[in-house]
Amino acid sequence: MRFRSFILSLLLTANSLCASIAAGEDRRGSDEQDARRKYDNISFAGGDFQISNPALVPRQLALAAEQLSCRYKDDIKESPIQFVSAENRRVALVFCRSGVGGSHHVFDFADLRRPKLVELPFIAQRQGFGTTPRPGLMTWRRDAGVFEAVTSTDSCLSSAVRHTYRLGVTEGWVSQAASFVVVRVEARDNYCSGNTGEWVTVWEAPPWPGSVVVR
Repeated sequence: MRFRSFILSLLLTANSLCASIAAGEDRRGSDEQDARRKYDNISFAGGDFQISNPALVPRQLALAAEQLSCRYKDDIKESPIQFVSAENRRVALVFCRSGVGGSHHVFDFADLRRPKLVELPFIAQRQGFGTTPRPGLMTWRRDAGVFEAVTSTDSCLSSAVRHTYRLGVTEGWVSQAASFVVVRVEARDNYCSGNTGEWVTVWEAPPWPGSVVVR
């Protein structure tokens, strides 16, 4: 009698364990499905591409932009989102309107499920450089391997500023995140007549001396 009770107890324990494992697998499967619902697959294998339909914007990028109060849907047809793959980096350029103007924002896709906003080096008003998430109207020039970002205003006798960036990493520093290196800053005058002056280089990165190793 005791032997039968022992066997019955083992069977009940085994059934309970199997049910617990099955429930855990169901929960994991449900969690994975919920996670997949929050992001879309993005393929950079075919090279650079654009999206001009807000319904086609990957969900993880739409969420990242909306968290910044970026009204990308207002201008996406005229300013499509640009997806760029270069120097083992994957980024998206998203135009975000702010008042009457706006700027591109750069999102890094080191993790395709979690795009990260990039802050770029930017010339300071008084002296030196700072960083900004709003570098201006940005253009990727693949033939030259650089990004150009232009900022300007509509006021008379104002200046437009153009920053030129390349993708890279600091020597000796390993990172999978996109790193934008400013290599040139130019300025030109804007006039009420609609004419503009020539771009004049106000700063350019000099080559490092061969004896200097920056780490």
